[in-house]
Amino acid sequence: MQRHKWIALIVVLVVFGAGLAVELLSARYDELAESPAFSWEETVVSGYGSGKIVQLFVNGVISGEPNATGMPSMSELLAEQLRRVEEDESVKALVLRINSPGGEVVATDELHSRLLRLKQVRHIPIVVSMGSTAASGGYYLATAGDVIFANPNTLTGSLGVIFNLVNYSDAANKLGVHQFSIKSGRFKDIGSPARPLTEPERQIFQTLVNESYNKFVDVIVDGRNLSRQRVLEIADGRVYSGEQAKRLGLIDQFGDLEEATRHALTLTGLSEATVVRYTDQLSLSKMLFTLKQHWANPDPLGLNRVLERQSSPQLLYQFMP
Repeated sequence: MQRHKWIALIVVLVVFGAGLAVELLSARYDELAESPAFSWEETVVSGYGSGKIVQLFVNGVISGEPNATGMPSMSELLAEQLRRVEEDESVKALVLRINSPGGEVVATDELHSRLLRLKQVRHIPIVVSMGSTAASGGYYLATAGDVIFANPNTLTGSLGVIFNLVNYSDAANKLGVHQFSIKSGRFKDIGSPARPLTEPERQIFQTLVNESYNKFVDVIVDGRNLSRQRVLEIADGRVYSGEQAKRLGLIDQFGDLEEATRHALTLTGLSEATVVRYTDQLSLSKMLFTLKQHWANPDPLGLNRVLERQSSPQLLYQFMP
């Protein structure tokens, strides 16, 4: 019995100590979080010399939302990495590795604009290397590249926009659940899941989708030097293999990340360069902050996030089977 009391006391002290450490370190994290690059370090992959080729990675769904632990979103982190590339005069080329089905329209367009700004300000070449998937918004980003590499089996294309609405009005009626909206205008509750979508509402949403679609077509026309008519013919939302994409002019060459990096070197005019990546350096303060956010999470199963996304539909440049 005495032994159990000692074990219980030790557990309490450990938990209390960890909580205290979080409180002490979280203030420091808040200060450092103003610059997300604080925990990154430059890792040399290969090569040598004063000139650098930076490899950046777009992995997963492109989102502007912070993750479950409160850390910055993918688009915020990539934007910060692109700022770092822009400010580093020793960077002579950028290789963008994309393995993504796309994502939010706004987040994707903002990253694309940052890539174009990098080319305009620094005049450095951007070479794109596609992974297993570089579809929809992933391809949107790829259009900023001077050259696009892919695998013959890469899944790309899905050129278009999607806007999903969930509707449970039939189920609600069967259950006797009713929602009454007191609104200031005819369309204030547009897209409500509690009632059927009207034709005028459908047209409003279609107009939004068409505007984003036209923007997508524009970046393909500008980035790939294709006629608008040709882009409209192939941008019907279907996915393409790397083989098909090459025949259509959507990519340039077959090759992996290493081959894309070698090609980037030729575009710099240098005989040799140091290939680097920005890696996320693990820190005690970051670990404790993540744990603190997890412990304080009122929605451990993520159900609230799912419901929020269902009730707040978004325009997406995303491959969604």
